[in-house]
Amino acid sequence: ILRKRAEKAFYEGVLEEGVIPLCAALAAKEHGDARRALDLLRLAGEIAEREGASKVAEEHVKQAQREIEKDRVVEVLRTLPLHSKILVTAIYSLETAKRDKRASATGEIYEIYSGMCKSMGLDPLTQRRVTDLINELDMLGVVNAKVVSKGRYGRTKLVKLSVSLKNIREAFFEDPRLKSFFV
Repeated sequence: ILRKRAEKAFYEGVLEEGVIPLCAALAAKEHGDARRALDLLRLAGEIAEREGASKVAEEHVKQAQREIEKDRVVEVLRTLPLHSKILVTAIYSLETAKRDKRASATGEIYEIYSGMCKSMGLDPLTQRRVTDLINELDMLGVVNAKVVSKGRYGRTKLVKLSVSLKNIREAFFEDPRLKSFFV
């Protein structure tokens, strides 16, 4: 399918040898979907054209893969419910404030989240519900959360963003409810 479409879409000799197999391999690794491979090939062609390249190279395919992945992450973030967005924004603000970029405990995240809710005129969710939201964000790949034992002081969950700060800014900056936290 991919070769036939490539023959119709591109002039002969424009695609470097490894481009089509790389598109197929990257698409198969993720979904096994021919549409994904076609999207990669199309976007790689657009990137090569933007750069003024005479050929579509494997690097263009890799760049296309990164762009598609970034767009998917931003879309996931944009479609989150409001309290999940506020929670991600709270984690974002903690990570940008910390120089060492270490993970944050759920307690400190909850404090920031509660303050943000109150500043927006919203009632914060309970700490238990926020912990559930953190677990959901972990399953979506937005954050990385792990439980750590504090000995006799019990256990806590340490949370770190799994997506770039830039992607979060891009996803939430347009939301008028959250914009003030990103200025």
